[in-house]
Amino acid sequence: MKKVVTPQEVAHLFANQLQSEATTQGRNFYFYNDKIYSYGSHFCIARFVDDNTLLFTERGYSNTTAKHIAQVRNATSHKERIYCYNPTGTHLENFNHWLNEAENNIKKLSNARKPENYILELQRIKARAEKYANYFEIQMPLSLRNALKITDKEETKEYLETKQTLIEAEKKRKEIEAKKEHKKALAKWRKFKQGSLYLRDGFDYLRKDSENFQTSQGVKIPLAVGLRFYNAIVNKTIKAGDKFLDYTISEVNDKLIKIGCHTITLKEINAIVK
Repeated sequence: MKKVVTPQEVAHLFANQLQSEATTQGRNFYFYNDKIYSYGSHFCIARFVDDNTLLFTERGYSNTTAKHIAQVRNATSHKERIYCYNPTGTHLENFNHWLNEAENNIKKLSNARKPENYILELQRIKARAEKYANYFEIQMPLSLRNALKITDKEETKEYLETKQTLIEAEKKRKEIEAKKEHKKALAKWRKFKQGSLYLRDGFDYLRKDSENFQTSQGVKIPLAVGLRFYNAIVNKTIKAGDKFLDYTISEVNDKLIKIGCHTITLKEINAIVK
């Protein structure tokens, strides 16, 4: 079996699955079994999903990769091709790529003097996404289905307004969920059930054992030292620019104190001291 061949032979050997592998002399165009690559495993041009069907990339890249893609396309002209963004990617990755493409065209369509070009592009995306979904017997995500319903310029305004409402609702949902997760993690951290607090909400927190105060970023402060610092805060004898344990105080007011990379509310400090 000859493994080092011309680019044309790489493409034809792959297309007809005449051997398990082959590469060009420069090793920038090659295949292993059912997948063919340009310049490395990060760029799969195509892969067989059955004996007569390939997933084929929509991506472009360098001029050389474009030539490799053209050679594979010519060599596989007798096969059924299903186009997608990444033949080795997940369904979600491929659907998200089509969604981004569709939304870019919808935005352009909303202000277009010649809307037909963008409508045709949306129809092209729809055809490819539907063919992909039908082959794998899966349903396109609702967001993509809604985007591909656009058939004229007038429908874009309503779509974009609805999309913005959904984005804001999703953002609020994630914020609420993040607060719940932070609250749970903070409770565990305070009870010494976990060593570090990885979830952050913009502030730092305190806990103490029999010897030290400890910040949620892992800094330990001996109790006596911490209490002296607390008294200085209460008596307002510290100011921005002062040092504490080699950390510079950048801000101190009636609500919070910023020391180094820590931001701690006075409410938190009062609670842990008392």
